[in-house]
Amino acid sequence: RVRTAARWFEALPPDRQQALRDEFQALDASVRRGWLLGPDLGADYTALQPLLAQVPVAEHDEILRVLRGMTARQRKDLAVLVQRTPPQERAQLRRELVSTAAARRDDWLWDRLHR
Repeated sequence: RVRTAARWFEALPPDRQQALRDEFQALDASVRRGWLLGPDLGADYTALQPLLAQVPVAEHDEILRVLRGMTARQRKDLAVLVQRTPPQERAQLRRELVSTAAARRDDWLWDRLHR
């Protein structure tokens, strides 16, 4: 996907490339940061940002791996859960998310959302 996007971008006229660069630079820094995670997580970054804001460096790869393995629907449910979770409880939420097997993630999200 990255290579395809790079080829598409390189095929654009230079003025269009610059316009897209300018548009990206005009975004809020936190939004730009989210889009650097790729198209799937970038689209969900704003809603998931409270969960990701204080992730220790040692945990970055693991939480990103889990999020990339989730479906769009699961990430949407997680975003709702994140908004309902007080800031002081989000580290625990991340630990539970990471420790929940992918096959059980739908059940875990449902249980957490309906508490």
